[in-house]
Amino acid sequence: MKTGLAVTAILIGLIAGADVKEDPNKKDLESMQGDWAAVSSVRDGQKLPDDEAQILFRTVKGNGYTVFHFDRPIGRGTFTIDATKSPKAIDATPATPGGKGQALLGIYEIKGNRYTVCFAAPRKERPTTFSSKADSGWVLTVWEREKK
Repeated sequence: MKTGLAVTAILIGLIAGADVKEDPNKKDLESMQGDWAAVSSVRDGQKLPDDEAQILFRTVKGNGYTVFHFDRPIGRGTFTIDATKSPKAIDATPATPGGKGQALLGIYEIKGNRYTVCFAAPRKERPTTFSSKADSGWVLTVWEREKK
């Protein structure tokens, strides 16, 4: 009888451990936290000159973000992610005076200290690839974690 209870306890522990398995959304959200500097940006197939892209910075705290032009905030909002999708999905909702803005649908990937995101224009379908072709309405930006 004691052996049966021990086996049951082990099985419950294993099952509970499986439930505690790392949540991919939580893992990616944790990876996004902090300060990021733009490496490059392409809108509708037009690459932003590097010196213009590299003056953009992004800070993520929780599920909120702020985008800066040097140290001046130029945009903020909230986002949700779904790391179980392929490619991974992100929906950003820019804050606007008097309320929330129109959600921007996008995809993202995180590789080490690099965060790549591709957003569609408001009210457009989510991108399916990490690209930005002429007249696509997509903005592809590569961010690199700020070194402390």
